[in-house]
Amino acid sequence: MVFRHISKDLKERALWLYHNDFIDDDIASLLGVFECSIYHWLANVEQYGSVIPPPNPFQGRPPLLHAEAMNDLVSLSYESPQLFLDEIQEWLAVAHDLSISRSQLHQVIKDCGVTYKLMRRAAAERDEQAREDWKQEHQAQYDASQILWIDETSKDDRTIYHHYGRSVSGERATIPANFVRGDRYSLVAALGRAW
Repeated sequence: MVFRHISKDLKERALWLYHNDFIDDDIASLLGVFECSIYHWLANVEQYGSVIPPPNPFQGRPPLLHAEAMNDLVSLSYESPQLFLDEIQEWLAVAHDLSISRSQLHQVIKDCGVTYKLMRRAAAERDEQAREDWKQEHQAQYDASQILWIDETSKDDRTIYHHYGRSVSGERATIPANFVRGDRYSLVAALGRAW
């Protein structure tokens, strides 16, 4: 007989016939299976409690990176999103004593949920707490019609930063950047009401 998939209910029916004193050869010819298959199904019931054994948990090749190394890769994407694959590869060799190809490393990073995206540069001088304090103080004291904004802009002369980086899916890849100020231009914009 050629290999074919035998359903669970057919296997259970064969064992029911076996337990009800049918002859093995008759069961095999009646259901179109081998006699040795009936004995395999009996062994499975005795060992696992079902005619179908549970799947082997150790199927496939074991992973090259363990959970700690994968967690460290995600942490590294937070700390240094601008690293290239060869730099991450060297870091893994030093930090975890692992040798891995770039293509496999890319796949592992992708499996960790880390994606490659356009990086955002945040000013290293920015203080979020000071910004919030200033907003709270001025929103309480002034009306929107009393505020005049003056904006000073300058060109960022630093162009050595990477444009793309890695971060966890759904989050921005951000790198702190020290902006070198070149020529500055001031812009005053005001809106008012004529009385």
